Formats: sequence, C-alpha cells, structure tokens
Amino acid sequence: MWIRKDKFHENFCQDLDADGARVMAVTQKAPLATTFGDMMSDPAWRNKDCWYQISSEDRMIHPDNQAMMSGRMGAKKVITLNAGHASLASMPAEVATLIDEAARAVAI
Repeated sequence: MWIRKDKFHENFCQDLDADGARVMAVTQKAPLATTFGDMMSDPAWRNKDCWYQISSEDRMIHPDNQAMMSGRMGAKKVITLNAGHASLASMPAEVATLIDEAARAVAI
C-alpha cells in the first residue's frame, strides 16, 4: 500500500511545504500486509490512560473516525489540530505538548 508520489503532498501532508512533502513521499514505507489482519487480544488503551490528537484536515483517516476511536478508547484528553495526516511534522510543538502532558500524568 503506497501513496502515489504525485498525490502524496495533496493527500497525506497538504500542510507541509513542497520540499518536506517530497522527502516524505520518496521515503514512504508500505506497512506489512499482515498489519491489516493481525488480531489484538488486549489493546493497551483498555487498561491504560490514553490521550488522542485528531487532525481536522486528515485525508487518510476521516476526522469523524478519529473522534469515534478516541471515544472508544476513553481518552482522558482529546485535542483537535487544524492539520493533515502528518500532524507530527506540520505541528510538532502542539503534538509534543500533548505527549509531554500525557507523560507527566502517568509518571511515577
């Protein structure tokens, strides 16, 4: 499963500049085929606190699906960023802040 390089920027990381998108497009890796058929017996979110970030402009996973997943997980906190699928690259400070908050909340 690959995203065509000529469609990558438009669909995966539309909020990055062209150079950043090009680097991501040429270095993308397809997931293992087994990923889509693997069964998980006890996902960590059932027993551990979790935090969730929704990308409101995501063209890979619809934001409504992200909201459903975060609700199913019972996320302690959900933030929505005005970002495409590659929010880690386009809004790193905001994502890092959420990760830091989560880490501090569960630190022993």
